[in-house]
Amino acid sequence: MNRIGRVMWLAVVAGFASSAFAADLPLTRPAPPVATIVNWTGFYLGGGIAGAFNSADYTRPGSGLADTTIGSIDGRPAFDAYAGFDYQVAPWAVIGIEGNRTWFDTAIYRELGPNLDFLQETRHITAVTGRAGLVLRPDTMVYGKFGPAWIETEGFEGFGNTFQQTLSAVQGGLGIESLIAPNLMLRGEVSYTYATKQLSLNQGFDVYRPSVLMFDLGVAYKFDAPAGWGVPGTVAAAPAPSGMFYKTKAYPAATPSPRWTGFEVGGFVSANGNQVALSDTLIGETGPYTSFKVGGGWFAGANYQLKRVVVGVEASGNYEDATFQTATGSGGLAANFFNFAKIDQALAITARIGFLITPDTLLYAKGGPSQLRLTPNSLYFNSVAPNITFPTTLAGYQAGGGVETFVTDRISLRAEGLYTYTPDTIILNGLVPSEFKLKPYLLSGTVGAALHF
Repeated sequence: MNRIGRVMWLAVVAGFASSAFAADLPLTRPAPPVATIVNWTGFYLGGGIAGAFNSADYTRPGSGLADTTIGSIDGRPAFDAYAGFDYQVAPWAVIGIEGNRTWFDTAIYRELGPNLDFLQETRHITAVTGRAGLVLRPDTMVYGKFGPAWIETEGFEGFGNTFQQTLSAVQGGLGIESLIAPNLMLRGEVSYTYATKQLSLNQGFDVYRPSVLMFDLGVAYKFDAPAGWGVPGTVAAAPAPSGMFYKTKAYPAATPSPRWTGFEVGGFVSANGNQVALSDTLIGETGPYTSFKVGGGWFAGANYQLKRVVVGVEASGNYEDATFQTATGSGGLAANFFNFAKIDQALAITARIGFLITPDTLLYAKGGPSQLRLTPNSLYFNSVAPNITFPTTLAGYQAGGGVETFVTDRISLRAEGLYTYTPDTIILNGLVPSEFKLKPYLLSGTVGAALHF
């Protein structure tokens, strides 16, 4: 064997030997999955747009008139700004403090008419709340908040004298917040602000206690956490060594992206701001009278995902027990009736379209036909004139939007605001034929969960 042949033979033997030696060693050392570090700690500053339901309990001590609850005739949105600081005390828990201020365009209360009622407007709400959040995915948490608030009111007292007065209050809320980018947070939140101090006017003859239900959709910029303020208990894995016998390997994300295409069935808790305008052909329109009630319901639907867009259709039912009453009642002093109607359910079939701001989180709008059930009180109206009263389903529409986010590969949470409107009215007899007309509205903030399959 010549020299070239011997060299080739030795090279082949060496190759097999090195292969056999390498076979005894791992060709690839899998790097441990690197922990996804999403740090919620830091300051943030943001703003949002809100649908608001303004209401005020109204009493006239010593007048002989019954207590009633009146609302705002203005349906325009409110706007808010907020700022705060979060601290992630554990990989699954966040605590913080937040200040916020809400501006209302013209939240005008009305019982008798423009410039006749004493409480006219809620102009602003300011609040300072503590927050506690549960991190369900590294970039998504659900949270609750609670703290002191201040409601700024305006109106008339006495013979046309104007006033401005700030009432102490409390504010509580529930929400879902997602980090859609390392420094950008999106939230959907339902909050309720209730005055702890009464607004007493005209030497105590007119007493009001305002409250506001809001669904807020907000976005905030998160500033980086202070140096050294990392996420407790979360450490990134060291990179795998590389060399002659080691090869690095890319690993998929610890949590796969959810499949939005499919069916979902779920339930929710609802905070409902109900209104009924009572029109009287003899004295004009009174109200809107209001009723705030907590309820709940169900939804079921189907979704289809096309890249970052999700479209779907959904059926839902929202159930409650909202009653309405006037201050003067009907039927005379001997047997006066004050409760004149109630709302107990809203059904809807809506189409929705959303945009995936992260693979897990959907920002969506929805709308479609609805049915709102209103029941006039037979005792109230029949004491004035013969009427046949029964539960009446009024056709209308429902529109709104919200945020939905997966917390496991099959379970999602959502927070949404919904407005249910009907152009129809219920007409009843009074001292003259067809004297009364009833027209309802409904603003709901919901927090719910769904199972996907």
